[in-house]
Amino acid sequence: MKFKLGVVGHRDTLQMVSDLVKEYFDGVKVLTEEFGNDEIISDAVERIARLQKKCDGLLYSRRDPYLLISAHLHHTVPVRYVEIDKSHLLISLLKANIRYGTNPTNISIDAFDHASIVEAFHSVGIPKEKLTIRMVTADASQDGLVNATLAQHLENYQSGAELCITNVTDVYRSLCDLNVPATVISPSTESFVHEIRNLMLRYRLKTQDTSPLAIMHIRLQYKEKYRFYGEMPIREVDELSNAAKLIAVFAEKLDGAMFCLSRWEYLILCSLPLLEDATAQFVDINLMQNINLATAFDVAIGIGCGQTIKEAEANAVIATNHTLTQRGTNTVVALSPDQLIGPISPKSEHFTEESATETKLAEIASDTGISANVLNELYQATRKQNSSLFTSAQLAETLEVSTRTVNRIIERLLDHRYATIEGKNLAQPRGRPARVIRLLL
Repeated sequence: MKFKLGVVGHRDTLQMVSDLVKEYFDGVKVLTEEFGNDEIISDAVERIARLQKKCDGLLYSRRDPYLLISAHLHHTVPVRYVEIDKSHLLISLLKANIRYGTNPTNISIDAFDHASIVEAFHSVGIPKEKLTIRMVTADASQDGLVNATLAQHLENYQSGAELCITNVTDVYRSLCDLNVPATVISPSTESFVHEIRNLMLRYRLKTQDTSPLAIMHIRLQYKEKYRFYGEMPIREVDELSNAAKLIAVFAEKLDGAMFCLSRWEYLILCSLPLLEDATAQFVDINLMQNINLATAFDVAIGIGCGQTIKEAEANAVIATNHTLTQRGTNTVVALSPDQLIGPISPKSEHFTEESATETKLAEIASDTGISANVLNELYQATRKQNSSLFTSAQLAETLEVSTRTVNRIIERLLDHRYATIEGKNLAQPRGRPARVIRLLL
């Protein structure tokens, strides 16, 4: 049975979504309702009410039409709207720059608050002091939104605005017809795909799909070498953006819904069978390796499984708490409170084969005079902690010997280049910062 997707928006958007569904989805039928002007709101509400009776989920192309219709219509099917963010604003500015050949600093804008606009411009090198921002404040939940938004943009333009930036396609068309410099803020293709998947998932949950669910709680943190004085991340925004893209791609592969909890945390809600299939029954969770290789982050993933969202979330909390006891990149899966899998490490060519390890440790023992048993304990510590970075105190605790004894072992390893000094641990609460040693075993 096909999922019937109702789409409400400007005719340009309706065609784009129809083409997008053909490319990205199987088994989805698109039903459209044009909504580009609010002169007769009662007629639009009646048409959309008829549309939702025919569909399984309803997607609004923007937040404003959703708020406007929601004030007059009770939705009886899962409903979503496509959100815009500061990246979409910057793309619209780039389009305006290409079209008009200028970098406007006196602007008229709707759909964003003042602080977000200032932050977006600052990110591309335009400080607050050089900006004149004329806000459009039409109430999205009131009748006459489109005409009120257009009128305010025209008033701002007559008062000196160099560019009108709008989230309403009809307003953009009208401004262009009047030869007013304008650009429209458009959500990305990925935003539409994400919300359609979200609607499909909500529909399955509403119809009580008996397929078991999985919730993945994903937490990013800088790799240990970036936590110490020495090597530092180059561009945090870029690193976070790269990680977010990898997580989004993984969510798409699972046909799941991704939610950004914070800059560092994400949640994916998906079908357990799809997750098991994509990870070879949790043996190969390639998201871990991809984030490790492509970003400055380690990633800790807690996966909870269950027949309901509540059960899956409870198990995800248990799994996530277990990841907190580990260092580096790892995953823990909670099939139930008493049945855990993990910690699972990323599959990578950087992980040494056991047979080769024994030979290497024997060579190190011969070179340094350190016993093979001690070296094996150090090696096992790196495997257990999923990290090769330690302070002398941590190694002393691991080997159950004094710090002085450990320092003698470290000096031998340093002399023969089987260890390096990575930096200093600036996070310790008291005393002089301890040096951080990387074991090259």
